[in-house]
Amino acid sequence: MKRFVSVLMFMSIFFTMFSAVGQAAEVVPKLFLNGQQLKSDVNPQIINNATVVPVRTVSEGLGYLIDWDNTTKTATVTHANNVIKLKLNDNMAVVNDKKVKMDTSVSIIKGYTLVPLRFIGEQFGLDFEWKAVEKEVHMYEQNKEPTDPTEPIDPDPNLPVEAAGQITDIYYSGGSSMTLNYEGTVKANKPMLLENPKRIVFDFPNTNYSSNLSSQFLNGQVEVNVTDSTYLQGYRYSLFSNTPATARLVILIGDNTGYVMTEEAGKIQFSLMSAADVPGTPPITDPVTPPSSKVYNVVLDAGHGGSDPGAASVLKKPEKEFTLSIALKMKALLDKESKIKVHLTRTGDTYPTLDDRVKFAESIKADLFMSIHANSGVSSATGTETYYYRDNSKAFASVIHKHLIAATGLKDRGVKKEAYKVIKQTTMPAVLIEAGFLSNANDAKMLFDDAAQNKIAAELVAGIKEYLNVK
Repeated sequence: MKRFVSVLMFMSIFFTMFSAVGQAAEVVPKLFLNGQQLKSDVNPQIINNATVVPVRTVSEGLGYLIDWDNTTKTATVTHANNVIKLKLNDNMAVVNDKKVKMDTSVSIIKGYTLVPLRFIGEQFGLDFEWKAVEKEVHMYEQNKEPTDPTEPIDPDPNLPVEAAGQITDIYYSGGSSMTLNYEGTVKANKPMLLENPKRIVFDFPNTNYSSNLSSQFLNGQVEVNVTDSTYLQGYRYSLFSNTPATARLVILIGDNTGYVMTEEAGKIQFSLMSAADVPGTPPITDPVTPPSSKVYNVVLDAGHGGSDPGAASVLKKPEKEFTLSIALKMKALLDKESKIKVHLTRTGDTYPTLDDRVKFAESIKADLFMSIHANSGVSSATGTETYYYRDNSKAFASVIHKHLIAATGLKDRGVKKEAYKVIKQTTMPAVLIEAGFLSNANDAKMLFDDAAQNKIAAELVAGIKEYLNVK
């Protein structure tokens, strides 16, 4: 699967114009990272109609580690669990054992390793802004992986926050119980179960805190540790959003813990206990949509298409053929479901842009979004991956991945979080699947086998039905 940063397409075209002007009228854009100008002995260059920049200039500003192997002429960029290898005069980079094609090959000028700007954006996860008047390229580091899933904000007592309800107190009631007192209308959204540490997250939309309670906030929240309870480890609460006002309560729990939430006028009680003791309730799992009489809109996005073939396979068949085949097979199965209406982003060999795909899903108010892809990397790479970005997509990703692994029988490469545009900018639960590696002979043979495709389509449909609780 190829990664794209849409604004970089514009920038690539713009910088191409620079190269046509000639040396006499050369325009050298200034680079900024998070508002700070980046200085270097080497200006951004234009090579093969692609803008290249010193990798050290950008990567060191982000805290990446760089190692240069003079024997193999390879720069290795490492950050967290990501390893990127860039070889001199080679336009194929290796990112976490996957081959990724760059716009132009790596070059060295005045001792600096220069890589395509587009590659920086795609692999380092930067957002870009071109300021034409100032001739400036502004790069912005995307937010770090959020916690719970977003850091709390500091309530501003001078900023009015409209809300239907107000939380007046949250306290530990002893044993394994907590109490939340409120005024007005306070209703919790569907809870989220998160791991490491294990915790339950409750969001209360259109709800803020009393001035007395918010005055106790430190760094945007109140945090309480509980040491005398088997099931309750602690809790914290914060104002998750000002617009609209959303209060958040995070309850830290032990293993095999369940809960009962009881409500009465002005009060919500949380009682934690062994999951086996919860009346008529199984152990806490990632929430799924309850049974409903509604008809669910499901968008299937066959990756690539038209002028964009996607990854090439060892069988000389492009990724775009695999993705469309799976989408069409899934549609045939989903069309039999009375509670599901399926929509395709493409039905033939066309190329909707990434923006088009996002807008399409949003325009029909889709309930679920699935982007279908196949991977590419070194010939030995194998396995199945499922990606999500927003926390409301994690449960969907887990269900789909379980079924996808059952269908492919390939190595389980896990459920991962990644800011792919179609799953980042859509607002409904959204996943992107990488069924296998087209660069691997065994994976590719299976992925283009009609019987295997039928099995993949059937399992993905089963995953959608399981998540939606459609019988």
